[in-house]
Amino acid sequence: MKSKFNWKVFISLGLAWSLLIIFVSGIVLYIAPAGRYANWVNWKILGYTREGWQSIHTIFSITFIILSVFHLFTVNWKSFWSYIKSKTSSGINKKKELVVSSGLTIVFLLGTSYTLPPFNYVSEFGKYMSGTWEKKELAPPIAHAELLTIKELAVQSNYNVEEFSQKFTSNGIIFDNIDKQSLKEIALKNNKTPEEIYTQVTKKSEREMPGAGIGRKTIENLAKETGKTVEEILKVLSDNQITAEKDQTIKQIGDNNKMAPKDIMNLLK
Repeated sequence: MKSKFNWKVFISLGLAWSLLIIFVSGIVLYIAPAGRYANWVNWKILGYTREGWQSIHTIFSITFIILSVFHLFTVNWKSFWSYIKSKTSSGINKKKELVVSSGLTIVFLLGTSYTLPPFNYVSEFGKYMSGTWEKKELAPPIAHAELLTIKELAVQSNYNVEEFSQKFTSNGIIFDNIDKQSLKEIALKNNKTPEEIYTQVTKKSEREMPGAGIGRKTIENLAKETGKTVEEILKVLSDNQITAEKDQTIKQIGDNNKMAPKDIMNLLK
């Protein structure tokens, strides 16, 4: 004969599983990076993002509460209530235990509320652990920039909206609307993180980068750009024991003198 479904066992196992998942997700959220960074780089641990762990923690906390209520009512309510009353009365008669228990509860509550030592150390350690994930070079330009649209991000980053949106197109990034789609939605659509897309569209081309192309310039080119004469530039180089000719490029001069082009340019400023 088939045995009947045992609801008490089912609820007890459900409580155990829920408690385990709440415990694990609580630890993960304790050490997880702040949302502004986690969402920007699409931080994950064990395959779940920070938001994913928050959802898991919330859902199983609610599940634990619901199962606890059902667990309570699977026991004889009168017996349970009678048990509670007898234990409460017994506890009240134990004055020392009651005072110590109540006192510690108040101390823990106030210490946590006013961030007093040693309770604040727990919070500070959590912040420290969260901070270890973050890399300055990957930090978002604006808090929760992933929630901004292309237009909003351009305005807040001091970019021309039309030029900024054009960079998305020229980099092959697919998007539908610069006014409605958030960077996070665009990132998901392109299978990238918000940080990867922002870095890609804001990366300066070689022409835009300071000093770009200086290696290809000749002494004559520099003379025209700086307003100096060719002789003046050659004299500066000569005074610094650098051999050069007017038709040579900065790169050629640098190679001949074992110097970087930018170092030569610094001497000519």
